Amino acid sequence: MHINHCKAAWMVATGLAAVLAVPSYAQEAGQSAEEAQTQPAVGEIVVTATRRAESLQNVPMSISAVTADTLERKAATNFFDYGTSIPNLSFGNTAEGTTGARTIAIRGISDRNTTGFYIDDTPVAESVDPRIVDVSRIEVLRGPQGTLYGARSMGGTVRLITMQPNTDKLEGRVHASLSTTKGTDRPNYALDGAVNLPVNENVAFRLVGVHQYDAGYFKRVYGPANGPTTTVKNVARNQVDGFSAAALFKLTDNFTITPRLMYQKTKVNGFPFADVAVANGTTPDILKPNSLVQRRNFDVPELSRDKWWLGTVDMKLDTGIGSFSSATSYFRRRAKDVEDQTDFIASGAAFGYLTPTSIEIDNRVNSFTQEFRFTSDFNAPFQVVAGLFYNRSSTNRSFPPNIIPGLDNAFGGAFGTDLVYTTTSPQLQKDYAAYAEATFNIVDGLKAIAGARVFKVVTTSETQSDGIAVGGPSSIPRQTTTEKGVQPKFSLQYQISPGNQVYATAAKGFRPGGVNGVIPTALGCAADLQALGLTPQDAAFYKSDSVWSYEAGAKTTLMDRKLTANIAGFRIDWNDIQQRIQLGCGFGFRGNAGKARSEGVELELSARPLDGLTLDLGFGYTDAKFTESTPGTKFTKGDRVPQVPKYTITAGADYNFPLSGSMEGFVHADYRHVSNSTSALNANTDATGRLVQRIRPSYDIVDLRGGVSFGAHEVALFVKNVTDERASLGDAVNVAVEAPGRARVSINSPRTFGIEVRSRF
Repeated sequence: MHINHCKAAWMVATGLAAVLAVPSYAQEAGQSAEEAQTQPAVGEIVVTATRRAESLQNVPMSISAVTADTLERKAATNFFDYGTSIPNLSFGNTAEGTTGARTIAIRGISDRNTTGFYIDDTPVAESVDPRIVDVSRIEVLRGPQGTLYGARSMGGTVRLITMQPNTDKLEGRVHASLSTTKGTDRPNYALDGAVNLPVNENVAFRLVGVHQYDAGYFKRVYGPANGPTTTVKNVARNQVDGFSAAALFKLTDNFTITPRLMYQKTKVNGFPFADVAVANGTTPDILKPNSLVQRRNFDVPELSRDKWWLGTVDMKLDTGIGSFSSATSYFRRRAKDVEDQTDFIASGAAFGYLTPTSIEIDNRVNSFTQEFRFTSDFNAPFQVVAGLFYNRSSTNRSFPPNIIPGLDNAFGGAFGTDLVYTTTSPQLQKDYAAYAEATFNIVDGLKAIAGARVFKVVTTSETQSDGIAVGGPSSIPRQTTTEKGVQPKFSLQYQISPGNQVYATAAKGFRPGGVNGVIPTALGCAADLQALGLTPQDAAFYKSDSVWSYEAGAKTTLMDRKLTANIAGFRIDWNDIQQRIQLGCGFGFRGNAGKARSEGVELELSARPLDGLTLDLGFGYTDAKFTESTPGTKFTKGDRVPQVPKYTITAGADYNFPLSGSMEGFVHADYRHVSNSTSALNANTDATGRLVQRIRPSYDIVDLRGGVSFGAHEVALFVKNVTDERASLGDAVNVAVEAPGRARVSINSPRTFGIEVRSRF
């Protein structure tokens, strides 16, 4: 029997607010200020998701916020550490290589560029993984954020909010850790620190540095199938170095300028992918990783390099009617991945030629962003956030010449070259937008919110290719496409009391379109396009896709502020989905085809039942399926949207207790469950052409941490992945092509024991 989970969630949300919030308000009203202060209370979290500082409990939106204290208690250093603790957030690899491959899905809207990723006020690629060393908090905004955050926020937005320099006092911290991971032959270590340096009451600097080394837990065993082998250890070791330097200049009491420069470099000496045997038959392959051995014919090293800079200048002027701000940024990224393609080249799917060989892909990004924003502070029932936005992003995805010496000679000179493949695809995208979001107090406690973003996106692209794989030199001339549109948002909020509210929202989000390669008219391609009602010119471009989201929720603060309970239900209709359309002639293109629907619910609880004890629980349910398909696409009606687990569950407990004098003990435990999901990246099709998606099994992660603090110092022991779970994070998109019978699956780190020390001054 079909159950409308969205409607059920809305009913539960309304019931929670009506039954629980009002009694909570009555209890608080009858309690003295002195009594309230003595009760253990859930700490208030202030967020800036709406571009103004507000308590999380007062924002009419489903938001998860992870504070700096929570990140420290988790011993979190990267995206996996905090991303798996967010209900209805999932991720996986959908691009080649490692450092630039990750994409994020929120509420079932899964694909490239469907989730916005911000460092402060700057949009960056969602695959960027800054080390979590000087972060004030992480905000995860669920649902389309097209009004305030624009394109690529169809499913939601992830914001990393960094610590800012201040003129109050000299302060800082230093942190070091040492650990060992199962499967490694050497330790992991990390050292990071930050210092705030006030020069005077008007000038301050903040400096941050990090060095992190994680030993490789894979081994590469190479040699002939029935002959002697050699083992290479420490494969996929990861080294990260980075720094940040920021300044604060108070030119007047009301006008500040904050420039910042961030840099991070990541070096990986191999791909952290487990080999999993696949049949590619008519039944789904289970991507269950077990072995940490990569078995190969030859010793062909793989590597990833990722280096990025982010320079920003933020200016803010406070006035009697609100604040005017300017955010200027320049983001520069250089990444490359080198993959062993020996087994693919030796297979019957390629040349059947056995020789050690690798292939490289390079990605370059240069992005300039300028945003001007006004945030009102009127002495009136009407408030507004309005701004202008501009982004110019230049990218180039290229394959340097992939030459296999001796290949042409092995085929008697049939090719006339040993060049297998090379291509370069520069693209320039310009995004112009103006937006406004207004709030009006209708009556006491009842607010109406309406917003819109007017946008224009211009995309220009061209391609140059050569090599045996593409039949020799070929080029796609420069092409340009322009899109315009409006992204609206409507919301109603009824605030019963501070921290207790119900709300409902309808909002639209979008993802920009782009340019394809030209489809040839020969080989039957023109007839294939005609059968779809398209011409080669139509297939040269793909348009933006969009979502309409409907959400209702409640946020409650209960039991004298000892408990917060937040719930939201949603339904999202996804139209004109950007996906690959495969033609019978062998060529394909990215087009707009099909529809999908995602429905679900989130529940987050935080409680302080005893002094020193905090309990947290999060639950997410998402049912995301295709509701309409188009000939030539991978998916059919009823197929699950890839990379989306139905259930995400997280639970955590923290207990602080006095020991003696200024010494205090603490323990932390958390558990995360992610149910199974599907992958279509390398999936096979059955005899009817229906996609046979691969299965990413469910996984459970348990982490423990405990220690003592004395004054400004802290020593802790931790265990990550206590049960040594192998989480299947999805099969990789190969730089070349997947070798027959062998999927390469991205996994989490095995069980890790460690010690860390932290000192503040």
